[in-house]
Amino acid sequence: TGADTLEKPSIKKSNEEKVESKPNNSKGWAVRLYNDPMNKREFVARCLTEICSLSDGAAFQCMMQAHQNGRSVIGNYHREMAEFYRDQLTEQGLMIDMIPLDDE
Repeated sequence: TGADTLEKPSIKKSNEEKVESKPNNSKGWAVRLYNDPMNKREFVARCLTEICSLSDGAAFQCMMQAHQNGRSVIGNYHREMAEFYRDQLTEQGLMIDMIPLDDE
């Protein structure tokens, strides 16, 4: 009857699997906005506020940097979020790309 009292050992799951499935590039991705002559500045800033949840001030600053310098970084995100923002902003007609952040 002693064999009947053995309990199945519990297996503790860790988050290591999620970390291992992540690409080596753990620094994330920069989503960049380019200046374009088609969209009004107010529209660009509103898209950044509504889609990327930037504050009004941050959206205006990002838009003005792209307007004056040709390009600005909206933010650094993990790959899925960067792709989402790129796709959503591109659908609105903005010129957007994303690049991997270096390990520098």
